[in-house]
Amino acid sequence: MSNTKDYLEELTTQILIDNDMLDKVPVNVIGIAKAYGINVYTAKFDNEVSGAIRYNSKAKKFEIIVNKNNAEVRRRFTIAHELGHYFLHKNMLIDNDIHIDTLYRAGVQVDMQTKEKEREVDYFAGALLMNRMAIEKLIDNYNIEELSEIFNVSTSAMTVRLTILGLL
Repeated sequence: MSNTKDYLEELTTQILIDNDMLDKVPVNVIGIAKAYGINVYTAKFDNEVSGAIRYNSKAKKFEIIVNKNNAEVRRRFTIAHELGHYFLHKNMLIDNDIHIDTLYRAGVQVDMQTKEKEREVDYFAGALLMNRMAIEKLIDNYNIEELSEIFNVSTSAMTVRLTILGLL
């Protein structure tokens, strides 16, 4: 595993420990956001927009907005993804006010630096929602669909995570 991925595994584990959620699944991503003073809202967006994180300079607080039309598992992943931006790119967010996440897989053209940042926060989101230690405790007793339900993530997210961890 690369140094970046190791760092993201350690960071997300520490966040879970700091919020007394290491052994609690599914992870309460809204609770984590609130613990860091981040409000989470839902709004109706176009289908291409999953969510956004912005810095409210007047209130001096971060806010996450997720697409209310998305399924719950998608909204949870989006919140975790936006938390990744908060933990990894906080200074950039303060300078730019808002970061809108579109579905990059839907053909939106972005530069390599943006793609790399999005890959990092996707990895962060997966590691936060599906902590390695929690998965390793359960992997022998449940199939992918059952693990997806336990962690309240999509089957595809669980499949990617298990593949990354070498457990599939």
